[in-house]
Amino acid sequence: MDIKKLPFEPMNEVHQKEVEILERLLEFIKNQKELVDVYNEFLEDVKRHFSFEEDLMQKYDFFAKIPHSMEHSRIIDELEEIKKYKLADYQFLQTYFEEYFIPWLINHIETMDTVTSGYFDMIGVTIDKTP
Repeated sequence: MDIKKLPFEPMNEVHQKEVEILERLLEFIKNQKELVDVYNEFLEDVKRHFSFEEDLMQKYDFFAKIPHSMEHSRIIDELEEIKKYKLADYQFLQTYFEEYFIPWLINHIETMDTVTSGYFDMIGVTIDKTP
């Protein structure tokens, strides 16, 4: 899956790691393999990804941190609900990820994350390590 590169490289690194795990999860879904472990890995990575961005938005007083964080919370809630109720429903999972989550992720990166990344780049944010 190709995703937009952003001006703030640490966000690109986080996104690339998430895409790699997501692609593995999609392969498990497609082949109807036991996916509890890979789903948990994906969910934890999404949480780290969002926390990484939210910590920076808070630290550098990003002007749109509230709507950006609210969108993260909404997605985490969805993914947690799927974990509780839908992990055995491979058709649902395939439809959810292909028709909803992936388009959402691409749009989120191209809109909210592009603005956030541009802000971090503009003010010269540097970090020692990405999650």
